Amino acid sequence: MNRREDVARRLYEACLSGSVPALDSLIEEDPFILDRVSSLTGFFNDTPLHLAALRGHLDFTNALLTRKPKLATELDSLRCSPLHLASAEGHVEVVQALLRVNTEVCVARDQDGRIPLHLAAMKGQEEIIRELLGAKPNSIHEKLSRGETVFHLCVKYNRLEALKSLVQYVHSNGMESLHNSGDGDGNTILHLAAALKQMDTIEYLLGIKSVKDHANVKNQNGSTALDVLEHCPNRDLKTMEIREFLLQAGIRTSICGGLDPNPKSPSDIPPPLPSQRRCKARVILQCIYRFWIKYLKADPTWLQQVRGHLLTTATLTATVAYQAVLSPPGGFWQESGKGFKVGEAVMDTYHSRYYPGYLLINTGMLIASLSTIMLALSGFPNHK
Repeated sequence: MNRREDVARRLYEACLSGSVPALDSLIEEDPFILDRVSSLTGFFNDTPLHLAALRGHLDFTNALLTRKPKLATELDSLRCSPLHLASAEGHVEVVQALLRVNTEVCVARDQDGRIPLHLAAMKGQEEIIRELLGAKPNSIHEKLSRGETVFHLCVKYNRLEALKSLVQYVHSNGMESLHNSGDGDGNTILHLAAALKQMDTIEYLLGIKSVKDHANVKNQNGSTALDVLEHCPNRDLKTMEIREFLLQAGIRTSICGGLDPNPKSPSDIPPPLPSQRRCKARVILQCIYRFWIKYLKADPTWLQQVRGHLLTTATLTATVAYQAVLSPPGGFWQESGKGFKVGEAVMDTYHSRYYPGYLLINTGMLIASLSTIMLALSGFPNHK
């Protein structure tokens, strides 16, 4: 190993361990080592400050910034600054040290167009968010290439607490309309929360007056948040619960929106379009569903609770049905005679019109009872 490789290795190890004495020793040997980091191939794809910020070494970070403040603005191969890395990892004191040197790096973008505030929101770093906004308040207006704001990122990565911090910040600074802005497709954070079925986020957002006042805003496709939910591919119980909550909050579909502000006379109203009829039918079904949930929905565990009684009842029913077939009313003829033979049912002789129905009903009861017994013993409903 030549001297240059040895120096690179020692500097790399010092960065990983955060050893300031090791850094001082290297600088004593070579005062220009921090200026020649890029030439130390084999170890560094970024600067020593990137490694220190990533690992959260505060003393080492301060030592580097004291000797070469310009390192705070250097970008790595992914166009990330040390502030990007420290913000994503949640190293608050390192972020504070970097911001004391340079605040313009708050709006530096990586190769995906994200600033440090975006990364902090994606990782849910609330304290970092406060530090970054305190140093560069205008960074909250920065958007990604598709028009997504930092609020969209909080919802996209399900960071509710970080979203609450941002909403509190914009409300305290008179920027209430900021969290209602749409992305490149016109989707607000309420649209996004509905698409991702984030019930907690939806409840929080609709508790904010400025959001609720604009809850029926449409995206570029003409869809409200309820429309977005309706078009979700997986329609499960959670979807129905969110739909119920949105309806109770006054959110409507784009077709069944609000009342016409300029009502017309009955003669001027054209016949409803097929899509409008479908919408009315959907509203009726939703009303039926709400009635079912409120008054008729049974406890989902009821079948497990009554399984023992169900087995007993099914066993008795099967026994009665089986016995009724073996011993019909009147029994069987024991001797042959006029119009009947040995072994034929007496009921078939005198009531031939009703005997087939009698057999059919008893056979159906027997099959149903045996099926119930087998389902209950097989673990139904746990294994449907």
